[in-house]
Amino acid sequence: MMSRAVKHQQYMSDKPFKLLKEYQYAHTAVIELLHVNDTPDPQLVYLYGPSGCGKTALISSILLEFAVIHPELSFKLTTASEFAAKYAAASANNRIPAFQRKFRSLDLLVLEDVQSLANRVQTQRELISLLDEIIKQGGRVLLSSTNPPGELTHFEKKLVNRFHGGVCALISPLKYQSRLELLDFWANFEQIPIQKKELSLIAHKKALSPRELYALLIQLQTVSRINQQRIDTQFVKQYLEGNIETPRTSISKISKAVCREFKTNLQEIRSANRSQQIVLPRQCAMFLSRELTNEPLAKIAIYFNRKNHSTVIHAYRQIQSDLKKSPGLRQQVSRIKQRLGVYLF
Repeated sequence: MMSRAVKHQQYMSDKPFKLLKEYQYAHTAVIELLHVNDTPDPQLVYLYGPSGCGKTALISSILLEFAVIHPELSFKLTTASEFAAKYAAASANNRIPAFQRKFRSLDLLVLEDVQSLANRVQTQRELISLLDEIIKQGGRVLLSSTNPPGELTHFEKKLVNRFHGGVCALISPLKYQSRLELLDFWANFEQIPIQKKELSLIAHKKALSPRELYALLIQLQTVSRINQQRIDTQFVKQYLEGNIETPRTSISKISKAVCREFKTNLQEIRSANRSQQIVLPRQCAMFLSRELTNEPLAKIAIYFNRKNHSTVIHAYRQIQSDLKKSPGLRQQVSRIKQRLGVYLF
């Protein structure tokens, strides 16, 4: 089985990666894990840091290079939640041997947001066996989490020991200078007309994560364009103080942004199609329509061709629940809000 990087573009960051001081140790650890030609020692790297600190961006920036350097090796990038869901489905359908063959034959497993496996005893035990098998055959394992191994609660001790057996690398929150460097880097990349002194005001605002900093910068650009104002010192100060109203959106705009993120179309999400590939973006569009507009539930239901507003309520509650369990979905919703220019801080 050969899992190529091009098959994982939905996981890859759509922004270039900036190597900052806070990333240096983690970056070196991942580079050594993925780029050596022989079996690396150790064969497991465990990255940890707060949500939005840049773990996924760092991993994504190196994975494409890995595919070029090691075209003969198979790898898979997935989240722990997705891994658990696939294991549960395999168990329910009596297909665990096939599930095991698929994962244990990998040369590299990249498993993100390991903390989401808390309390999932059977999945944790399966992961222990999987890690042992991959490492036994000379493979590599790259894990990420919001918590260091020692602070993972409701985890099997053997699994925590496996994590401790590798290189554990912290990605700490960005300090002011790094926040400023990153804002300047992204402003140049997005061709946003903003000067260094205004970027400094944003960097000083507070210790926002890289994801939040990018969202703030994009929203600032959107507000500036809509209000037809230059992004000067006065404008940035007013924006940061909440004295400039953020742009309003609509059910239609939200739905189009959702379709772009999930690579579907309006006709599909407004149809009666009940496949999971359509149900999820439809529920996301309903969720965001309720969260970001003042439209009544009945009007949202009508837009999506539903018989009554109870469907919207169900969708809202479902996405609320899923967002707590799925970091991948949280990132997708964040990207949609960024495109709409209504990212809330």
